[in-house]
Order: sequence, then structure tokens, then C-alpha cells
Amino acid sequence: MEERIEFDSVVTEKALNNFKMYHNLHNVGGVFGYIFAVFALVMCVLGIAFGMSTKYIVMMAIFGLFFLLYPYISMRMSSKKQMKTVAAFKAPMHYSVGEDKIIVSQNDMSEDLLWEQIYKVKFTGNNLILYLSAVRANVLTVDSMGEQAAEFVEMCEKKLKPFQVKVNKTKLRKAISR
Repeated sequence: MEERIEFDSVVTEKALNNFKMYHNLHNVGGVFGYIFAVFALVMCVLGIAFGMSTKYIVMMAIFGLFFLLYPYISMRMSSKKQMKTVAAFKAPMHYSVGEDKIIVSQNDMSEDLLWEQIYKVKFTGNNLILYLSAVRANVLTVDSMGEQAAEFVEMCEKKLKPFQVKVNKTKLRKAISR
């Protein structure tokens, strides 16, 4: 009989918010928004330093603060709403990981994921993200996985190609020990 790694993953509001921030800061639109915010704030400071018009200074300050704060506030509000309305976040997901497949279950529903269906696995610093496609992912919280997080990553490294597993094991060990 094959050895299976069993663990539960509970997606908390903090974990969901971390996932959203990670994706915002790792795509072109998110990075551009923050670069524009810094640029606008620098232009505001330069406007003050060089005595430019008050309208220009205020406009740049508003743009800078908007592009700096809006994504963060929007994601926090979205996470809160999702935690209240999405049934999948209300109960833990149970994972049973074996040589042949990953069985994901919650309450009375279950899904088998073959290793060939896994797009990639990433570690964000707090969570492991199991991507099933470029737009579909499961968030595995390291806090709720404990030591099984390292075992899961080892299994992923055995079953997936090296470019599919993007995990810094040193940082993962630190996250597990917290």
C-alpha cells in the first residue's frame, strides 16, 4: 500500500488577502500601478520643492495616494466579502497526497487531481499555491499544514518537473517553525 500525506488546509481571511496581494504584486498591472503611485508622489514632492501650482501638487498627491492605497483596500474588502459568501472557505479542505494523485475533499464533495493536471506549485512566504491552470488555484496555508508542508513539497518535487515547483525550502522551513 502506498504512503499518503494527509493534511487539512483552512483558508483564512489573512491567507486569502495574502494570496491576492501576491498576485497583484506579481503581474504587470499591479506593479505598474505601484510604480505610477510612487512616480505621482515624487512629482508631488518635486512640485512642492519647485513651487508649482497648488492644483498640480494636489492632483499628483491624490493620484499617488489613490494608486498606492486603492488596490490594498479593495483587496481587503474583497477578501472579507468572499470569506462571508463563498461556502468553500467555511470548512477546511482535506488533502490526501499520494504517488498517483491528490485527493481534495471538503464535506461530502471530493475531487481527484492527477499529477499531470498540476500546472505548478509556488510558495508565497505564507502559503503554498497549487495551480491547476493559469487562473485556477488552491491556497494551502502553511500554518494549518504544519510539517506536512515540507513533505508535500518533497512529493511535488518527485512528481513534477523542476520548473513547476517554485519553493524556497529555507523560507518554507522558517514559515513552518513560526
